[in-house]
Amino acid sequence: MDFFQSQQQAKRNTSRLVGLFGLAIISLIVMTNLLVMLLFGFLAIEDGSLPSTDVVAQQFDWETFFFIGISVTLVILLGSIYKTMSLSAGGKTIAESLGGTLLTHNVTELNERKLLNVVEEMAIASGTPVPSVYLMKNEHGINAFAAGFKNSDAVIGVTQGCIDTLDREELQGVVAHEFSHILNGDMRLNMRLLGILHGILVIGYIGYFLLRSAGGSRKNAMPILGLGFSLVVIGFGGNFFGNMIKASVSRQREYLADASAVQFTRNKDGIASALNKIAKHSYGSTLDTPQAPQMSHAYFSNGVSSFVDSMFATHPPIEKRIKRVSPYFLIKNKMANQQAKKTTNTETNDATTKSASKAEKVASGVTAAVIVNEIMTEVGKVNVENISHAQHLIAQIPTDVYQACHCPFKARALIYCLLLNKEQAVLTKQLKRIKDKGDHEVIDHVLSLREQVVNLEIRLRLPLIDLVLPTLKQLSIGRYQLFKSNLDYLINADEKVDTFEWVLQKILLRHLDTEYNKNNNKYIKPTQMKNNISSINVLFAMLINFCHANLSTEQSQKILMIASDVLNLGKELNISGISYDYLILDNALNVLSTLAPADKEKLLRASLYIITSNKLFSSKEMELMRAIADTLDCPMPPQLSLS
Repeated sequence: MDFFQSQQQAKRNTSRLVGLFGLAIISLIVMTNLLVMLLFGFLAIEDGSLPSTDVVAQQFDWETFFFIGISVTLVILLGSIYKTMSLSAGGKTIAESLGGTLLTHNVTELNERKLLNVVEEMAIASGTPVPSVYLMKNEHGINAFAAGFKNSDAVIGVTQGCIDTLDREELQGVVAHEFSHILNGDMRLNMRLLGILHGILVIGYIGYFLLRSAGGSRKNAMPILGLGFSLVVIGFGGNFFGNMIKASVSRQREYLADASAVQFTRNKDGIASALNKIAKHSYGSTLDTPQAPQMSHAYFSNGVSSFVDSMFATHPPIEKRIKRVSPYFLIKNKMANQQAKKTTNTETNDATTKSASKAEKVASGVTAAVIVNEIMTEVGKVNVENISHAQHLIAQIPTDVYQACHCPFKARALIYCLLLNKEQAVLTKQLKRIKDKGDHEVIDHVLSLREQVVNLEIRLRLPLIDLVLPTLKQLSIGRYQLFKSNLDYLINADEKVDTFEWVLQKILLRHLDTEYNKNNNKYIKPTQMKNNISSINVLFAMLINFCHANLSTEQSQKILMIASDVLNLGKELNISGISYDYLILDNALNVLSTLAPADKEKLLRASLYIITSNKLFSSKEMELMRAIADTLDCPMPPQLSLS
């Protein structure tokens, strides 16, 4: 299953979730009505004996049924809406509620630094921005999770027990598992599931509140206690349905995430060994925080232990998961066979050579179709070559520049340095702006880092942006607004916008605005490609102008016809009269970002045909394509520019 199929499957799972939610509401309405009928039956018997079935049945009437149905539905919907709105800040809301602490790169503890390095490598290898990392320091069990609505607000949460117990290969397997959930759309589904299920459980919460409030007062407490107890019973039913929904949505996705982790790392024993350590660990994967049950469906392994959870487990048994990813691991583990580790090391050492040979193979392709197909298979995927390439890219970044990525003052200076102009008059204006409108320390860092940043290879610029994003998310709102203003000034200082300036601003603001503008996580209904022809014309016009500016009108039209055939629209595209303006491109991409996954695949494929019609895919073209793909929520690994 490729990236786009996984995204489509996640959308189908969302529809299935809504259907199950509807069934749960109907079931709770029926339960509530039965309970009310039973209570009225008790009141109808004067001697206090148990009412017969006939007496209970006599209490039914449609007016009461519909009143209760509407009331229950409203309570559930309001509870779901409230919870969903409270999650609008993204994954960090979940991480903090579970007791997570944000990890920054000034940590000195080796295991914490190891975790940050593994997450950085995995993010750059997959072409996604580096997610914020949260450590649950009070959790001794071995567990992890990914949370967020999209790549921009995604976080990775890991327990202290996880980093203390697992070695690097095992930790890499766990992180790869969580990245699979991010890339395949599972993370977004988990967030929606959390919001929806809260509504089902809220009736029980009201019951518990009534029981607690009535417990301290004897006067007229019986009616409140009776109502509270009734709501708790209904809440138990809600919990039952909630766990059933979690199990039905989650179990198979865990197998798929395990398989993806093996594919990403090409090391089946890494994740198998991590699972085996969970099975043997005294704390297992259990979390102690009272908030653990709400995200039970999103953990790497079972995070809660109860009778109901065992009935509807959100995760398959550990032994089955181990056998799925590495059938002979348990046998090899007993024999203490070390050959597996040697094999893994050999694979990792050979990865750079494989990357180079792969690039030669793609570059020597007879047609652009070879390049396009090669690239499309890599979208939203991670493999050992990509991870090795990411490690290589990070190693190529000068030490001072890499360390600057993790300091809020220096991180801003790095971005400013990437935008400094070569013309002295423009450069003077830019430096004056930074000095006047930036924090006093920033200008000093700009001057000290400028030479190293200016001399960076083009292929290192996108990884640098990815690395700097988590640090920029730590800015205060005031400093972020000033940073945005300075960014805009530096780009327009020469009164024109080049492609890299647009790419940098597009990627940065798309991911940072999500952090500072909580309304960005609102659900947007997918649109159809046939209704967005004008936006497609703008995108293709910009691509042809950037990649093939010297082509004749006839040659450009030929490329456009091929792209049109890929989209299978049944109508011709027309790019005549379109202004080559990045603001217009911005608006067009914002519209196209609402396409369904299957249409996004066609659009990316057609865009790649335009770019690679000369059988080349340069680093600058990769930067442009990465920004376009990023807007469409389709991660592109940096290694693709090798071709």
